Amino acid sequence: MQDFVSGLPKTDALKRGLVSTLQCGDAGGSSLTLLGREPTPYATTFPCEIVTCRIGRGRPRRLFCKYTAGVDYTGHGHRGGVGHEIATYRHILAQTNKFRPKFYGGYADSETGQYWLFLEYLDGSLRVGKLNDPAAMAQTARWIAQFHVSSQRLLSNERLGFLKRYDKEYYLGWISRAVDFAGPTYRKSSWLHHLYDRAEDFLSPLLESVPAIIHGEYYQHNILFHQGRVCPIDWESAAVGEGLIDLACLTDGWESKIADVCTATYVRTRWPEGAPSQFQSVFQAARLYMAARWLGDDPDVTRSARARGYWVQLRNLVTELENV
Repeated sequence: MQDFVSGLPKTDALKRGLVSTLQCGDAGGSSLTLLGREPTPYATTFPCEIVTCRIGRGRPRRLFCKYTAGVDYTGHGHRGGVGHEIATYRHILAQTNKFRPKFYGGYADSETGQYWLFLEYLDGSLRVGKLNDPAAMAQTARWIAQFHVSSQRLLSNERLGFLKRYDKEYYLGWISRAVDFAGPTYRKSSWLHHLYDRAEDFLSPLLESVPAIIHGEYYQHNILFHQGRVCPIDWESAAVGEGLIDLACLTDGWESKIADVCTATYVRTRWPEGAPSQFQSVFQAARLYMAARWLGDDPDVTRSARARGYWVQLRNLVTELENV
């Protein structure tokens, strides 16, 4: 078998990693056969591929494989990388047999020190946004609300110390960078100066409620729908923070009909007796943070035409928060 593209491990190294992770055969991997390697249908931050292998005389398995490959982008503390994602699967997601995609394991290559993640490959899955189905979107909202409720019981677990805990400095950093990265047109805007001056007040609701373990980037493109099941992927940004941040991600960019369905479903699931009185202010703060996160990440993106929607969203949210 020929070695694959740049950024992915050589075939012999991949085989060693799979043998170690799947705990099959001897050190030479005589019981594991690599049958094929192919690119994934979607682009990601880290190099990925689909690997088909067989253990002994068993049925072929298709694995989704993700590699660090020297990528070291933390997004100002927002992203944790492949090693972080492996820990999230191992200590949180894989603790229930119901979670999909199945976690086969993580591997640290002794030669490079890079992390490799091995998951079940979900044949026939679609990103939920491709469905344009309110019922499917409601299901994704229900899933994450249930996850937030159950995850709160895990927060005292010492093994979860690897999770970043969002605090005041973390949130304010995004506002500060968004203002710093703004182009000349926005720098002159009085509303942007007002945001900078009142950022702590606007974001304070995110720190006043009981936190949960959150995905951190629960956008439609990070959620697969497979045989009627919700399958969130790309947990590189898992953290401890306000759960409504994930709802803000999920509803971002959708028409009000679908966004309202998601919001109502989330609220019914997480708070069967009704949303807390501060729900609206917390949700507005979560949306403000997410807009600032996009604008406070990369100055080239912040000043590009594709950032315009987030500038409009940020301005509208500042207006809303001023009137609360």
